[in-house]
Amino acid sequence: MPTALVTGANRGIGLAVARDLARDHDVILAVRDPGKAPTIARARVEKLDVSLPESIAACAARVTGPLDVLVNNAGVYTGSPREIWAVNVRGPLLLTRALAGKLAKGARVVMVTSGLGALSSQPESLVRKLQDPDLGFEDILALCEQPPGGYGPSKAALNALMRLFARELPEARVNAVDPGWVRTDMGGPGAPRSVEQGTASVLWGCRLPAEGPTGGVFRDGLATHTFEATPEAPRSDRRGPGRRRGDP
Repeated sequence: MPTALVTGANRGIGLAVARDLARDHDVILAVRDPGKAPTIARARVEKLDVSLPESIAACAARVTGPLDVLVNNAGVYTGSPREIWAVNVRGPLLLTRALAGKLAKGARVVMVTSGLGALSSQPESLVRKLQDPDLGFEDILALCEQPPGGYGPSKAALNALMRLFARELPEARVNAVDPGWVRTDMGGPGAPRSVEQGTASVLWGCRLPAEGPTGGVFRDGLATHTFEATPEAPRSDRRGPGRRRGDP
């Protein structure tokens, strides 16, 4: 039975993804508070606070591998820029790096991103940094210490991080997947997409065939904004009047 690890698996899209994967995977629910974790057949719970490097190291040490699917889903929309980047960027970086040696050949690694991370919406200074051909993991970690903005910029950095891991892990399928603006606790009741729609988008990245793409940004199985600065974010992901929250 293949094994999948899903961060932020206690609610919303993370929970729905974990439930679906549990149909044919042994699933690790990586959550901050194991006491609040749901009960799912063929799933076990691991304590993980992705904002804390020591929690990431401890969780990774408990995972024996091989790991067939890694879903970096945990994310926050509000808080200080450093708090947001600690969860949305540094957490996935440290966790994926810590688990890299335990990934099965052909593993699927999914970074749950957002249309708000389109480079066309980011400050020019950040775009230049993220498009620098010499960008490395340490450069992204440095940005986490002095982040140039909150949620949207953090997702732009996550997309850049995905591309680094796609090169670092050539035998894996590493992609960023946008579930869209979804009716979750984070997205709010006015979001246009259901949890089922957002979950299906993420599951596409989890269930790619062996010859599937790597190093791309997708939504509903289709390539969306790329690493270029010119394309606009999908219209449904732009912050319209009254919108208060973002994607996962």
